[in-house]
Amino acid sequence: MKNKHFLSLALAGAITAGVFSACAPAQQTAATSSGAGTANVTQPSAQASDTDGAGGRGITVALQTETASVAPARHTTSEGTMKNMLTHNGLFRTRYDTLEPIPDLVASWHPLSDTVFEFTLHEGIMFHNGMEMTAEDVVASMYYVRTYPIAAAFHASVVGAEVIDRYTFTLDTGTPNSMLLDDLIHQANFIMPAALIEAGHDFQESPIGSGPFYFENWSSGDSLTFRRFDDYFDRERTAQLEYIHFRIIPEGASRTLALENAEIDLVNEVSMPDLQRLEQNPDVTVAILPSTRFSYIILNNDLPQFNNIHARHAMDMALDKEAMLMASLEGLGEPTWQTTPPVFLGSSMEGIRSFDPDGARALLAEHNINPADLAFEMMVYSEETRRRAEVAQANFADIGIPTTITMVDFATLLEHTVAGTYDAALPPFTAVSMLQFMRSTMHLDAIPAPNRSRIRNQELTDLINQAIVTIDAGERLAVLQEASRVSNEHAGFLPTNTNVLIRAFNSNLVVPEISATGMKYYNMAYWLE
Repeated sequence: MKNKHFLSLALAGAITAGVFSACAPAQQTAATSSGAGTANVTQPSAQASDTDGAGGRGITVALQTETASVAPARHTTSEGTMKNMLTHNGLFRTRYDTLEPIPDLVASWHPLSDTVFEFTLHEGIMFHNGMEMTAEDVVASMYYVRTYPIAAAFHASVVGAEVIDRYTFTLDTGTPNSMLLDDLIHQANFIMPAALIEAGHDFQESPIGSGPFYFENWSSGDSLTFRRFDDYFDRERTAQLEYIHFRIIPEGASRTLALENAEIDLVNEVSMPDLQRLEQNPDVTVAILPSTRFSYIILNNDLPQFNNIHARHAMDMALDKEAMLMASLEGLGEPTWQTTPPVFLGSSMEGIRSFDPDGARALLAEHNINPADLAFEMMVYSEETRRRAEVAQANFADIGIPTTITMVDFATLLEHTVAGTYDAALPPFTAVSMLQFMRSTMHLDAIPAPNRSRIRNQELTDLINQAIVTIDAGERLAVLQEASRVSNEHAGFLPTNTNVLIRAFNSNLVVPEISATGMKYYNMAYWLE
């Protein structure tokens, strides 16, 4: 048995340190490549196109849910980001063990003022279509993302971009902005060829980027395949695997059996009932890691039953969050009462409530709220969220609120929560910093996504804006704590728990870079034999 429980002290320090200043000194990373290409959009043709190992050894990964998009800026999900990280790069990437933004496409950078920053690209970065990346591509990508409103919350720090020379450009934040680097690591700001943007290329059909893998095919509802890009600019991080093949397997037991039968090599979402069995399997490595993933019940605050703070408080008090955690994750993780991830500094306990069904009933009666009028539907997308919702359903019934549970696929859940055609839902949210979490899930400008709860609290938005423009970390922390307190009292959604990450894979497979956000740098994975 190979059962690894990872808890990095470096990570623990980083994820509680909050956000990173946009004026931090840059680290330099080595990257070597050469040559320029022509403007075609064909995929590399000299590489293999099968997934059975004949063209080299890769891995097959089982996923519970399918991404809504493989194109950057067109989604806000970890399922899509996982694919974008294969095919594209950002100016910065997340260091997997500390969540610190570190340069990726950028060779060097420095501030010209409090609001203008100059960046220089590595030379010889090649796109999958054979063209060399230049500053023109960066600037075009910075403006391209603005055409997709769903990505707006992750691009808000950049108000202007300008080409200086072939490899040098500037980004303007307009006002001092502590979110710049957090934005630049986000998939919404990944870089694409300017020529293709201008030509109206369909990046959903063919996501051309500069990443360590290139897109090969997508069979909707079944599988996606990516191939190694041999001309990847960072030679030290060129993929060792020939391909990554994703299979969509919604049922947890089926994912487990596929791993045990060597039909797949890695399970991204381990079925909790099967965890002990996998831990006892000598051919399987189980990795349990700390996580920034935050689980909650989002409420459509635009609906009458949720637009009453007393009703939301009563619903929060009705939830037995320890029971919910035990039912969904068998106790792995922590029940959560504050509305911000407790793994980050700035998460306040002030203004929270506790499990108190009697108090919930009394609160509803005090404000003349008929619990039957609060009836709603909870939308779930997985076995884990369904089990959590079933406990919540019993809790709500105990104080007189009738609910129903509807299981849908993840893409459908996202579609309804963006459109506002839902009552409540149980999606997770994963962030790299407290400020990113709050700006994404609570800011007025992030409605309808990723502020899917449609929280409309001007005081909260003003505090988030204040934190964004506060560069001093200590001063910013105080603002975040106050924003967290206001969020707790507002209770725009119902927090349930923080998670741990559980991944299971073939014991001969080494996956050295898994972050607390759940992202994996597959280009660094390799087989022992």
